[in-house]
Amino acid sequence: MIQNNLVFDLTPEQIEKETAALIEKSRAVHDSVAKLAESERTFQSVVLPIAQDEAYFSVHENNVTFPSYVSPDKAVRDAASAAEEKISEFTIDILMREDVYRAVKYVSDKMQSELEKYDEEDKRLVKRILRDYERNGLGLPEDKRAVVKDLKNQLSKLCIQFTKNVSEDKTVLHFTKEELDGVPEDVINDFKVSEEDPNKRVVSMKYPEVMPVMKYCKVEETRRRLDVARSSQCQEANVPLFEQAVKIRQKIAEIMGFKTHSHYVLDVNMATPDEVLTFLYNLRDRLLDGGKQELEVLKQLKGSEVFSWDYLYLLTKLKEEQYSVDDNLIKEYFPLDYTLDGLLSIAQETFSLKFEEVKDAKVWFEGVKLYNVFDKETDDHLGQFYLDFFARDGKYSHFAAFPLSPHYFDAEGKEQFPVTAMVCNFTKPSAETGVSLLKHDEVITLLHEFGHLTHGFLSKTKYARFSGTRVERDFVEMPSQFMEGYGWETQGLKRLSSHYKTGEKLPDDLIKKMIDAKNVGVSLFNLRQLFFGIFDMTCHTFTSAEEAEKLDSGALWRKLRREVTLLENPEGTNGVASFGHLMGGYDSGYYGYLYSEVFSTDMFGEFKKQGIFNPEIGKKYRKLILQRGGSKDGGVMLREFLGREPSQDAFLEDIGLLKK
Repeated sequence: MIQNNLVFDLTPEQIEKETAALIEKSRAVHDSVAKLAESERTFQSVVLPIAQDEAYFSVHENNVTFPSYVSPDKAVRDAASAAEEKISEFTIDILMREDVYRAVKYVSDKMQSELEKYDEEDKRLVKRILRDYERNGLGLPEDKRAVVKDLKNQLSKLCIQFTKNVSEDKTVLHFTKEELDGVPEDVINDFKVSEEDPNKRVVSMKYPEVMPVMKYCKVEETRRRLDVARSSQCQEANVPLFEQAVKIRQKIAEIMGFKTHSHYVLDVNMATPDEVLTFLYNLRDRLLDGGKQELEVLKQLKGSEVFSWDYLYLLTKLKEEQYSVDDNLIKEYFPLDYTLDGLLSIAQETFSLKFEEVKDAKVWFEGVKLYNVFDKETDDHLGQFYLDFFARDGKYSHFAAFPLSPHYFDAEGKEQFPVTAMVCNFTKPSAETGVSLLKHDEVITLLHEFGHLTHGFLSKTKYARFSGTRVERDFVEMPSQFMEGYGWETQGLKRLSSHYKTGEKLPDDLIKKMIDAKNVGVSLFNLRQLFFGIFDMTCHTFTSAEEAEKLDSGALWRKLRREVTLLENPEGTNGVASFGHLMGGYDSGYYGYLYSEVFSTDMFGEFKKQGIFNPEIGKKYRKLILQRGGSKDGGVMLREFLGREPSQDAFLEDIGLLKK
């Protein structure tokens, strides 16, 4: 049996003990490197031990931190969250070790006279290790370095607490069946019955519960209450944490010699801050007229002013009335198990793979699945992935792919395979149908997250630090958005669908209606994405402490939401309090969703020319994009795959701003 190195049944005490041991082991490696005399410093004695430690650390770190997102046991989640904090502190500490930095710098300088001895990934490894040290203040005077270290530790604690507050949030609302009028019966039946009043149902802030109410509930007051509750979620606890984080980020950037936090972050991305802001505002300008027209249509449909809590409901209604697109009818064709089988068959054919489910695998929760991945032609084992599909209390509340184990070659030269996990919050199989039926937007989400998985389990990098999604932040969404394309093509939809009662594929007339309706509300949808990106960049382009100090995130959120999305935020609320991206690694990075969509659409366009399941272009994509991880610059990989400069045309055509 193929076995990975992951463990999911550690107790809180074991997590604490394992974390301490992991930190000590890594510290010992760095101590030994630092002690080497100059004459002993070589690529093999300095750089390789650090790279091997990074690989080992990556796997065992996930053993003690990943449970904070998925464990059903609160004590385990708390222990894993504490472990994450300790590891984050240690990582900051390690990246500020001048003695190790000097050893690596010595090797780097020495390598310049013998570059022919090293391959491209070796050279990139040294450059990236040095860059990490220098981005953490090495090269600064000691007093400034100490300040940066302290600020980074403060920032880390703020981010971990922010995420924990959202995950552990217990906000619920109670509604009668009349107040939920329009919400599908099977959805209402899945809501918990209120202990306070058996005539009411309980709706939490979790995605599978909020979305059907916002899309289908005919009662405006119910939608309003839910929108206000969601926009107020964790407001008291998290708004101060976010605003403090913005101030700390500005301070770090200033000490490090960068104009703004965005300049610091984007220094290692494909785009510059100026390019990002130009991209966001240009696209906003192109979409505003369309957004105003779409809003006018929604106003006419409602017969009065449109508010934020009306948007999804009216958009759903418009699709039903104009295009006869009924989400509840469509979802009958997407039972999760079958749609997953269809997705796996698409990936197997296109990328020349073979998937095998591992029976009786050790997992963190009942129902989680594990698959082995093989090359279809050579039968070589490539990697593994886990699937954790359904919402539950205390679990990470959004959708994400977690890289659990990287691809690398160990000290003995033995290949270590990559492991990734998809963590979702789909609705559990209903009592009425016995299956979990996916709405089309959930099918798109499934495809998106699976795209991240392919980036992980198909990785073939020499070093762990370049494995899978360890790429520029504005490149990382390309493989995931690329996979979304299959959910908008007739052939893809046929492969993914099978009516849960009859087994019938999605009919051609329904597919045509769905594709025709794809761009209904496209301007307002993309304006919403631009709002998040512009809010992010505005918060992180303060050039002084005085500017950062004046940040009123609630006022800024409301102002930009009104100006960019054309919709008002509910009075007295601040959505940033539950906007985890900006405290979870996407600060100055949210633009990447739209930015990378431009390029992923361009790549998928090449597949459309040659056949979306064509294994020849599939192999090319696998080899030039997925296998390489971050071992080359994203822009270089993109141009090599396309055989030309990237173009915005395919994206602009896709959203209706450019005629085909």
